[in-house]
Amino acid sequence: MAYTQAGFIDIHCHIVFGVDDGARDLKDSVNIVKMAYNQGIREMIATPHFETGVYEDNQKEIHENFETLKKALEARAIKVKLHLGNEIYYSYGVVDNLEKGKINTLAGTRYVLVEFSPADGFKYIKESLYELVSAGYIPILAHAERFPEVIKYEDRVKALIEEGSYIQINAHTIAGGSGMMMRRRIIKYIQKGLVHFVGTDAHSTGRRSPDISGCLAWLRKKTDDETIRRIMIENQKKVIAGEYI
Repeated sequence: MAYTQAGFIDIHCHIVFGVDDGARDLKDSVNIVKMAYNQGIREMIATPHFETGVYEDNQKEIHENFETLKKALEARAIKVKLHLGNEIYYSYGVVDNLEKGKINTLAGTRYVLVEFSPADGFKYIKESLYELVSAGYIPILAHAERFPEVIKYEDRVKALIEEGSYIQINAHTIAGGSGMMMRRRIIKYIQKGLVHFVGTDAHSTGRRSPDISGCLAWLRKKTDDETIRRIMIENQKKVIAGEYI
C-alpha cells in the first residue's frame, strides 16, 4: 500500500515574514503554512537565510516575527508545530557567528542547514562542512542538487556523508522541477541511502510552494513506505530531538 499518512516534517522553509526573500508579510506566512498543512506537513523548521552582508544582524526581528507567526497559527487553529533555525550561506566566520548566537541552529540542536554557491568546487564545500563537524556541529547540505561539483559524483556524496554531513534534497526536484536526468540521479541516491532529508524550501504559495504531492507520487513509484518515512519524517524527528541519524 502506498504511504499516504500525514505527519511529514519540513526542515527547510522560508516562512518567517519580512526577514529574507521568503514570506513577505504575516498573511503570506500563514498562507504558506496552511498550504503545507493541507499537504500533510505537521511540523516545520523555519530557516530564514543567513548570509554575511545580505541577511545578518536580524535575529531580533527573526525571533519576534517567528513568535507572531506562531500566535497567528494558534488563533486560526492551524495545527503545524514550528521550530526555528537558519539556512546558512557558508562564508568565513560562520563557526564564530554560531558560537556567538548570531546564527540559529536547527531547533536549538547541533544540526545546521548549510548552503553554498552553485559555482563552488567540491574541495571548498568538503573542507567547509568538515570545519563545522570539527567544531561539534552536524551539517546538512541544503538542496544538494544545486551543487554540480557534488551531486554529479556519487563518490563525492559518499565522502561528505562519511565525514559527518547529511544530504537534503528539495521536493520540487524529485517532482521533476530540475529535469528528468536530475530526478533519475536523485532517485538512485535515495534508493542507495545517500539522501537523508526531503525539504520543501518553500518561499511562497506560488512557484516555490510547500507542494510535496508530486514528490510523493514519484517516491511511491520508485521507493517504499519505509524509505518515505525515513527521509520525510523519522530523520527529521531525530534532528528536532538532537539525535544522530
